[in-house]
Amino acid sequence: MTTIPTYDAIRAIALRLVQEHYPTAVAAIIGGSFATGRQTPTSDIDLLLLFEHVDCAWRDTLVAEGRTVELFGHDQGTFTYFCQEMDAPGGTAPLAMMVVEGENILTGSDAYARLHALAQGIVVAGPPVLEVDNVQRRRYAITTGLEDLVDSRHPGEALAVACQLYQALADLHLRAAGEWSGGGKHLFRRLQAFDADVATQLDGALRLVASDLPAGQRAFEQLSAVVLAPVGGPLLEGFTLPAPAHWRA
Repeated sequence: MTTIPTYDAIRAIALRLVQEHYPTAVAAIIGGSFATGRQTPTSDIDLLLLFEHVDCAWRDTLVAEGRTVELFGHDQGTFTYFCQEMDAPGGTAPLAMMVVEGENILTGSDAYARLHALAQGIVVAGPPVLEVDNVQRRRYAITTGLEDLVDSRHPGEALAVACQLYQALADLHLRAAGEWSGGGKHLFRRLQAFDADVATQLDGALRLVASDLPAGQRAFEQLSAVVLAPVGGPLLEGFTLPAPAHWRA
């Protein structure tokens, strides 16, 4: 049986990697599963490296001492750009969360202090407020998706639609409340931390679709009503989405 490595062992691997291959790094932050205590026997090491300057941000995957390492190379400028221009518009903050939740395994520096303060500010500020047309599109997509699910008689099709609804409902519930969202396992974790009851119901509804389709359909109907109510409810008639003028060109 494969054992889960201790954090100290992972920290030592990461520190040797940085000292041997990235000696100019001014901070090296272990994030991800090992930073939050959710590691498994095969969890990789998420390691954000901060430099005084990089020509461009980069990401690399390698193996160090038998352990997969996901490296993210940034300076303060590229980190700021990725957080504010790439991640935040989608309602996620993976890099900022990595810094806030993680540990800098190098000696503290002013550069790291500035980075941590920046990341903390981003996380506390929350994601951009959803614009009205964005909410309208989400309401419409959930409403039509729910219709597809309720009408479905094919288990495979129903499960595919239910998976889309799961993500759409979880993301809207978080974003409408001004909370950061996430992807994959992080979406569930964010939802569970914000509203454990809805997270449990959504998880249960998805499982029901796979095991008892009619019950799963009813569960998604009930939960969709709960999530959509604060933003205006279901939307079909009256929804319009004009194409941008430049598409004609």
